[in-house]
Parts: sequence; C-alpha cells; structure tokens
Amino acid sequence: MRSIHSRLSLGLSAILALLLIGQWLWLTVTIDRLIEEQVIGRLQEETENLIAKLSVDPQGQLQLQQEQLNSSYQRAFSGLYFSIESDGDALYSRSLWDFSLASRETAVGKEQAYQLTGPQSQPLMVVSAGYLKHQREFTVTVAEDIAWLLREKQQFQWVFSLISVAAVILLLLLQAGIVRQALKPLNKARKQLELLGQGKIEALDAEAPKEIQPLLSELNRLTQTMVVKTRRTRQALGNLAHRLKTQLSLLNQLAESDIAPTREQVYGQTSEIQRVIDVELKRARVSGVSLPGKVVSLTALVDELMQTLRLIYRDKAPLLSWHITSEAVFHGDREDMLELLGNVLDNACKWCHRQVYLEITMNNGLHIRVEDDGPGCDADVLTQLCQRGFRADESQPGSGLGLAIAYDIAASYDGNIQFAHSDSLGGLQVNISLQPTSA
Repeated sequence: MRSIHSRLSLGLSAILALLLIGQWLWLTVTIDRLIEEQVIGRLQEETENLIAKLSVDPQGQLQLQQEQLNSSYQRAFSGLYFSIESDGDALYSRSLWDFSLASRETAVGKEQAYQLTGPQSQPLMVVSAGYLKHQREFTVTVAEDIAWLLREKQQFQWVFSLISVAAVILLLLLQAGIVRQALKPLNKARKQLELLGQGKIEALDAEAPKEIQPLLSELNRLTQTMVVKTRRTRQALGNLAHRLKTQLSLLNQLAESDIAPTREQVYGQTSEIQRVIDVELKRARVSGVSLPGKVVSLTALVDELMQTLRLIYRDKAPLLSWHITSEAVFHGDREDMLELLGNVLDNACKWCHRQVYLEITMNNGLHIRVEDDGPGCDADVLTQLCQRGFRADESQPGSGLGLAIAYDIAASYDGNIQFAHSDSLGGLQVNISLQPTSA
C-alpha cells in the first residue's frame, strides 16, 4: 500500500492537472469567442461603410467612391479584403490582387460569419451580409486576416501553460512540506512504539492531533490491559506453583519419615494436587480465548458462560437465571469479562443451595449484580472477600483467588466490587460497577 504522503501527492497532482486542463480549455474557447466577436463587429461596420459608398450608374454598373475607401483595400495582400456581388456583377478590392474570394451568397437582411483561407494561405474571418439598394440585391463580403490574433492567442496559451505548470510544481512542493509537517506526530508515534517494544517507555505520549489521539489512547489502553493480564498471569502461576510446592513438600516429608506413609495419606496429597490443577483448568475453561478491545455481546457471552457452568456443576444442577438490558454492552477485552463473570458466578454456583441470579444493566457505566441463595457471609467478613487467599469457609475446597482476580479485573477498568446480603435470595450479593469506556 502506498504511503499517505504519496497518495496525497498523487491525488493533488491529478486534481491540479484536471483544473489546469479545464482552465486551458475554458480560456481557449473564451479567447476564440472574444476574437471572433471583435473581428466580426469590425467587419460588420466595414460592410455598412461599403454599402453606403456603393452606387449604380445609369448603365447599371456598380460603382464605389474609391477615394473614401480604407487604404488597406488598395494595398496588395494587406489583410483586409472585400467583394460586392449583385446579379453577376462584382467589385473586388485591389488587395485581393488576382485571388478569388469564395464568398457565400446571402439573402437580404441576413448575415453570415465564417472562416476562409485567403491569399498566401492567410486565415481569414469573413462576414457576408445581404442588402437591398436601388432596387437591387447585393451581397457584401468583407474579410480580415486574423493570423496575428491566432499567434497572440497561441503565445498566451504557452505563457499560461508554463505559469500553470510552475504553479503546480510550487503547490506540490508546498503540499509536500505541509504533509511532512502534518505527519510528524505519526513519525513520533512510530518511534515511541519502537521504544515501547524495547521496554524503554511504559506508555505513548497521547498529546497529538485529534485525528490520531484516539489511536494513541487506545494503544495505551491495550498496553495497560496487557500489563494487567501479564501481572495476573504471573500471580496465578505463582499461586499455583506455591500451592503445588506445598503439596510436594508434604509428599517428600511422608516419603522421608521413619513411618511408611499409608495409601490414604498419599492419595490425600495427590488428590489435593489434582484438585488444584482442576481449579486452574476450570478457570481457563471459563475464560476462553478472545481478541481484546472489541465491543462484547453480553447476551452471547452469558449464554456461553451459563452452559459451561451447567456442565461444571451438573451434579449440583443449580437453577441459573439472568436478565440483560438491551443497551448493555462492554467495550473491552472479552476474556476479561468472561473471567470476571466466570469467577463471580463460579463462586455463586459453588455456595448456592439451588438458585443463582445475574442482572446486567447500563446506566453511566456497566452494572452487574450476582445473587445466590446460599449461606452468605457475616457482615464483618464481607470486606475481606477480595483479599488474595482469603477463604470464608475452610470446609469447602477452593483457592481463595477467584474473587480477588475479579476485583483486579474490575479495578483495571476503573471499577469496583461490593459485597452485601441478598434480600431476594438470602445469600451473597455481589455488585460490580465498571466505568464507561469509549469504543
């Protein structure tokens, strides 16, 4: 694909070329019309002067008062010619010499303007007019050499073309400078992207023209999203490694003890390791894989998520219900929303007796409410649910990380999570608010 600079240059060159050709054609037609009108007006006066000086003698011969004629009619090939014709009689100017002017017969009261080739191949503008005088019809034809006018026109066209070409070149150079200056923010952003890829800076400078400012802001947001994801992944891997290390240490202690470990003890530790692995696999299954930064269809996402939870908790068979308003959308990472809802709903399904309810609304941000009919939590425990590793009830298996991960995701979107007692179902109520973001 061509660069923006070359595309703008080609576009401007094409527009200027069309404009130049259009002006050249318009000026040519205009000049031709002006020349023609000017010459025709002068020739019309000449025809009237000639007819005024024309007379017929008693013998019926045509006569002109030669002493009152324009001297150009007397000089051979002067560039001004006339002919007067009537019933086979004709008078010609001496300037024609022996050249026959091929005039057109014109009816009385009519007039014709046309071009002919004159003596010495001169281009002539010709006017023929029909008159009635002394009861006789006359066709008076006057012609003028317009070679000098055509030369002037051609010279003007050449000068105009040269000036236009020079103007086009100057405009292209000026446009190249303007485009280069306008593209400086893009070059700056490209260099910053290189520095960002090398890890020398943490974010792009969003101070830029309004045309590219949304792009830089979105890149910064995506970069921040990747940083948050990387941090969460490292935390998850660290937690998993720590818990597996603990179980493996217990196995090593059993193996090194003086008393041979029982089968139940070994199975207990391996079962715990298997449970930890299953928890992480379940979380990965709920999160899925998606592209960041797109408008997420919450209806489709929740349908998919509920089907997954039904499969995970098919032995418990919870009643899952939800309501999503039509205007509710999420501008962000689909994987983040899946993990956020997945952890909260997974916690609700784990502790519910039978029912779990989800509601998503849009009012100056995205609002999510999850309720269950489980045992709930004491008021003094609610504030600790988002602490990493905290478990309100040690009798149930779990890592104490799900709600902490959900809290981190909400915080990355300038949101928050609050816990309360569910008045409708009697269990835990989780309220999530995410700030509105641009698409």
